[in-house]
Amino acid sequence: MMYVSRFTPDRTRWAEFLACLWQGEVPSDLVLHLWLYLGTGDRSQGMLLVWEGDEAGRAWVDRNFGSFGLLTHEPVTDATLGLAACLDRDLGAFGAWLRTRGTNDIEIERQLDVRRRGLEAPSQQAAAEVGRAWAAEEG
Repeated sequence: MMYVSRFTPDRTRWAEFLACLWQGEVPSDLVLHLWLYLGTGDRSQGMLLVWEGDEAGRAWVDRNFGSFGLLTHEPVTDATLGLAACLDRDLGAFGAWLRTRGTNDIEIERQLDVRRRGLEAPSQQAAAEVGRAWAAEEG
């Protein structure tokens, strides 16, 4: 399971947090994707941890972060390649990404249709109109 965890440290326990973060074994199921400081990077506004793990990984994060400040978790799905295909205006890459997620051919064609209509629209307003028309057709 992939998570985004937000951590707001207890500033009075910062040194304890740092020391404990480096202590002991890290579970093999914990995979770090991103560690981001919010705001200007001074850590006062908190951090985001994007990670994957099972029960052992979650327990490690809970213990090593949650013991030293406010910690929340949200399960997430990585759809980066889908948005990257959008930014590249590459319908083929978007369809291929859907296929890797187990989407069937009929649904892929449905999803590509609305995106193709938007891609071919002459303006954002026209794209919104074709999106509404597509939704009405799908009923």
